[in-house]
Amino acid sequence: MENATTENGTIVKTFAHHAPSADGIAKIRQLRAAFSTMSKVIEELCPNSRERSVALTNLETTAMWAIKSTVCNDPASVVEQN
Repeated sequence: MENATTENGTIVKTFAHHAPSADGIAKIRQLRAAFSTMSKVIEELCPNSRERSVALTNLETTAMWAIKSTVCNDPASVVEQN
């Protein structure tokens, strides 16, 4: 990959829209189901507290990065340039 600041570099790829492939969509559905299950477990087992809120916020962040990883690194995804 070229320099991150170039038009063909990482920064442009990072902020571009990635249309997931069919395989990517299937993986995203699996990830969302797993994160939804974990969210329910946290809500069920952890008392309502700041720590629970932080756990849920970090779970949401983790879900976002996991999904982004799946889409951005899928060679079959379509990267839409401006």
